[in-house]
Amino acid sequence: MAPTQEKLSVYPEPDKETYVVETTTELERQISKLRQTLQKYTGEAFRSVRSGVDSVVNVEHRVENRVSKLVSKDESLTPNGLYVGVATLASMVFTRYRAFPIRWFVPPAVFVVSIKYFLPKTSENLCEYYEQKEHHFAPEFSDARRSQWEKVQQHWYTGVDHLKMTGEKLRSWFSTGVQDVQKSTGLQISSLLPQEAKTLPEKVATPKDAGKKII
Repeated sequence: MAPTQEKLSVYPEPDKETYVVETTTELERQISKLRQTLQKYTGEAFRSVRSGVDSVVNVEHRVENRVSKLVSKDESLTPNGLYVGVATLASMVFTRYRAFPIRWFVPPAVFVVSIKYFLPKTSENLCEYYEQKEHHFAPEFSDARRSQWEKVQQHWYTGVDHLKMTGEKLRSWFSTGVQDVQKSTGLQISSLLPQEAKTLPEKVATPKDAGKKII
């Protein structure tokens, strides 16, 4: 049996749809991969730089706030702070050719003394801030240091009190001696002495009070 032949249509057939399939070459793929890699690392670099800038700005703000809290509002850094710097630099210059202990310990001592003299309230704030940080990071060392410092202060004040008492006793004895010499000789020695040496004790020893203790 002969195959049936397809009859041709008398009407025009519609155009067939054409599909375009894009294909990339190896060079294009490598360039695209390189571009994506560059974009990735460039974005990370920009983010790192921005993060670093933000951290630096935050540190600056923290330092500024801390300095504003440490510096007393009643004191001015100019010229008092300038005096502290000049005194410290002068001590470094004068001890430049001295022995090792002098060269290393005199400038810090001059700095501490000068800042306590020119900026007393600021120096107190610095000491309090240091003690807070010391107690936070090294509590055992902080407690030991405070204990030793309290002992040193106690010995210092005790020594100062003894010196004052000794000075008062010496002045009392000297005034008593001057009074006795004036009574026995009639000479006005007290008129030749400074005003402080003229101060006599409230009670002077007499023959009747020889056995009594004079304070």
